Amino acid sequence: MLNYDWHFERVIAYQEAFVVGILYTLALSATLIVFSTVLGVSVGIVLRRNGWWATPLIVVIDILKGLPPLVIILFGYFALTADVIGVTVGAFWAFIFSLGLNIAAFIADLTRASVSNVPREYIEMGSAMGLRHNQLLRFIVFPMAIRELIPPLSYLYIEAIKLTSLASIINVRETVYVAQTIISDTARSLEVWIVVGLIYLVLVTPALFIARVLERHFKREVGIAPQISRPLGY
Repeated sequence: MLNYDWHFERVIAYQEAFVVGILYTLALSATLIVFSTVLGVSVGIVLRRNGWWATPLIVVIDILKGLPPLVIILFGYFALTADVIGVTVGAFWAFIFSLGLNIAAFIADLTRASVSNVPREYIEMGSAMGLRHNQLLRFIVFPMAIRELIPPLSYLYIEAIKLTSLASIINVRETVYVAQTIISDTARSLEVWIVVGLIYLVLVTPALFIARVLERHFKREVGIAPQISRPLGY
């Protein structure tokens, strides 16, 4: 290591390629977070109803949570093709759909647990004040569930940003894919991976700071009853 001949200038010459990779990483991260959140929260809310669909949904969720993300991504990439479904889905969207299902499974479980953990006495208090079912959800259940849900979600989103690096395996031109291309051109592996590490630190560190702030904020609110007031017109 001490005798290694460092040549960062050869890597810096590829700064435009790195910018393209970063933009792809940001696009993957944002799309992945939106898709998995909408799907996961929706499934989590459905699970709280404990209908006949709850058991098969929980089985599917457990399967998705138990499989390694890379296995799901590769399966989705080769399954979402014309030979299997009649149309070939691009690598970008195959990655979003595949990994999104994996992350959505965790979000669904978190959502179900957060909604289920709302103290029963608050719901009974709202019912006694004349709130209807939809109003109970809007003014009591969801506000309290969100307080419990946001801290773990924020850390899950950070993991989602890092997991976008797996998109390189199916040739999505994000940061790691670009890095591998640059290494093949320059043969400067250490320099390239140091740059990639710095890129991810720049992307993730602000998100970690925000996650810790949110965690402290919502911890202070634990045990504080929601402000229940009769909505206008009722």
